[in-house]
Amino acid sequence: MIGRIIYKKGPHLGVEVEDRTYIGLPKKRLRGRIFVGDLVEAEVVDKKHVKLLHLLPRKNLLPKPKVANVDLAVVVFALKLPNIDPLHLDSILAILEKHGVESLVVLNKVDLAEPQEYEQWRFIYENAGYKVVGTSVKTGEGLDTLREAIKGKTVVLAGPSGAGKTSLINVLTGLSLKVGEIGRHGKGRHTTTDITLLEAPFGGYVCDTPGFAKVEISHFVEAHELPKLYREFLRFGCRFSDCTHLHEPGCGVIANIGEKAGKVHPERYRTYRLLMKKLGVGV
Repeated sequence: MIGRIIYKKGPHLGVEVEDRTYIGLPKKRLRGRIFVGDLVEAEVVDKKHVKLLHLLPRKNLLPKPKVANVDLAVVVFALKLPNIDPLHLDSILAILEKHGVESLVVLNKVDLAEPQEYEQWRFIYENAGYKVVGTSVKTGEGLDTLREAIKGKTVVLAGPSGAGKTSLINVLTGLSLKVGEIGRHGKGRHTTTDITLLEAPFGGYVCDTPGFAKVEISHFVEAHELPKLYREFLRFGCRFSDCTHLHEPGCGVIANIGEKAGKVHPERYRTYRLLMKKLGVGV
C-alpha cells in the first residue's frame, strides 16, 4: 500500500494510508531519510502502526522546513505589522527557485496599508514573474482567489513570524490553530513547532510549519547560483555566460534596470546586490 507522511512530531511520523492515519515505523535504512510529504510503500502492522518499507521518488524537497513533493509555496508577507522586508522575501524566493518549487506571493494585511503601497509591491513582483495576491483575514479580501490558487495542491506557507500565515490557514481550512501575537517591536512571536500536512476541505494539503521565518541565504545558495535565481534576469542576455550582473561590460541585466514593465525593477536589483554581498561577492 502507498502512504503519505502527513506529520512529524518529535521522532514520530504520521502516515495516511487509505484514509486512516498510523504511526510509521521506518526500516533502519530509511530512518532520518523520510520527511513530511513523502510517499512511501507501507505495510499495516496493527491498528496503530505501519511499517515503512520503501521511499518513493520525490519531485522536490524543501531544505527548511524539510517538506517533500510540494506543489506550491505560498510566500506570505504582511504589508504592515510587521512591515514588508523585501530582502527576506527575495531570499525565500531565490531558495524556492533553486529547489524547483513554484511560488505565489501573498501580500497580507492589505487593510492596514494604503492602496498605492499594495499596488507598488504587487507591480514589483508581478513584473518579476510571480503571481501576487493581496489578502486580509479581517475584510476577506483576496481569500477566494487564494483558495482557488491552492485547491487540490500540496502547499507550504512560508514567511516571517507575524505575517499572518496561521490566520490564513485557519480561515481557509476552518481549523483553529494557535496564532502568534505581535510583540511590542512589531515582530511576530514564533508559535508553530511541528510539521503537519492539514487536509483542506477543498482538496489538497496545507503545511502548517515555521517555514523560512528567518533566512540566512548563505546556508542555502551559493554565489554562482544566485544570478539564475532572480527569474526576471533570465529575460536578458549578457556578453559573458558567467556574468554576475554587478559590473561586467555587456551585462543585459544592468542595461535593463528600470521601473517600466518588463525591466528589472531597481528594488529587486537592490536586494540582489545585497544578497550577493552576503554571499561574499564584493559590490
